[in-house]
Amino acid sequence: MRISLITIIGVLSFSFVATSASAQSSDPYFATANANYDLIYHETGDTSVAGAHFDLASTVKRDVPFLGIVGEIGVNHFDNATVSSYMGGARLRIPNLTPSVLPFAQFVLGLYHCGACNTNDFAIQGGAGLDFKVTRSDIIRVRAQLDVRHVFDDVQGFTPVRVSAGIVFPLNR
Repeated sequence: MRISLITIIGVLSFSFVATSASAQSSDPYFATANANYDLIYHETGDTSVAGAHFDLASTVKRDVPFLGIVGEIGVNHFDNATVSSYMGGARLRIPNLTPSVLPFAQFVLGLYHCGACNTNDFAIQGGAGLDFKVTRSDIIRVRAQLDVRHVFDDVQGFTPVRVSAGIVFPLNR
C-alpha cells in the first residue's frame, strides 16, 4: 500500500509540474503550490495545533470561473496520535473580489489515516478560502482557508474542521 501511494503521489506531482511548464496562460496562478500551517484541526473532542498541509493545483478550464484539479497531503499531530490525509479533487476559483483577492472553493476526496488507531478510512472534504496579494508582483500570495471533512470509519463517521493559513507560489512564472 505504501509503495503504491508514493507512486501515485509522485505521478500526480510530475503531471502538475509538466502541465505548468507547458502552460501558455497569462494567469499567474494557472498552476500553484501551496504550504499551509493548520492553526486549528479539531476532530472527535481533540484539537491539534501542530499540523500542515500541502497542495498542488492546475487550472483545466481557463475561462471564468476557473476550474482546476488539486492534490493535497496533510499531517496533524495530537498528544498521542498523528493523522494524515491524501486527497484529490476539484477547485473552483471565483472571479476576483478585488485585484488583490482571489476567492476559491474546493471539494476533495481520498484517504484518511490514523497512525495510533492503525486505520485507513475514506474521507470527503469541502472548503473555501481567500488568496491575498501581498506584493506588487504576483510572486506569492497569502492564503486563509477553512475546510470541513467527513471521515467514514467502520464504527461511526466523524467530521473534523480545519482552519489554516499559508503561502501560495505560482509554478508557471
